[in-house]
Amino acid sequence: MEKLGINVTWLAAQLINFGLLLFLLWQFAYKPVLGMLNARKQKIQESLEYAEKVKADAAAQQKEFEKKLEETRRETQAAAAAAAQVGEKEREVIVAQAREEARKLVEQARSQIEYERKQMLSELREEVVRLSMLATHRVVSTSLDENAQRKLVTEFLAQADTIGKN
Repeated sequence: MEKLGINVTWLAAQLINFGLLLFLLWQFAYKPVLGMLNARKQKIQESLEYAEKVKADAAAQQKEFEKKLEETRRETQAAAAAAAQVGEKEREVIVAQAREEARKLVEQARSQIEYERKQMLSELREEVVRLSMLATHRVVSTSLDENAQRKLVTEFLAQADTIGKN
C-alpha cells in the first residue's frame, strides 16, 4: 500500500474518525430530530382530528337546525306564502353561513398545520447544517494524533450536549 501512496495508519485513522462522526451524528442529531418529528406528527394528527370533530359538530348542528326548521314549518303551514318564502330564505342563509364557517375552520386548521410543518422542516435543516459545520470544522482544523483525537471527541461531545440542551 505504501508504494501506491496510501498511508495505512492515516487511512485507518480517517475511517475511525468517519465512523465516530457518523455515530455522533446518529446519537445527537438524527434521534432527537426523529423524536421532534414524531411529536410534531402527533400534534398534526390531533389538529386534523379536531378539525374533523368541528366539521362533524357543524353537520350535527346543521341537521338539528334543519329538524327544528321543519317542525316550525309544519306549525306555520297556515301562514301566508310570503312568510313561508321568507323563512326558506332565512334557512338557506343560515345553512350557508354554517357551511362557510365549517369550511373556514377546516381551511384554517390545514393552513396552520402546513405552516408549522414547513417551520419544523426549516428548523431541522438549520440544525443539521449547524451540527455538520461544527463537526467538519473540528475535524478539518486540527491535526489529529491519538491524544488530540481523544481531546477533540471529548470537547465535541461536551459541546454537542450543551447545544442539545438549548
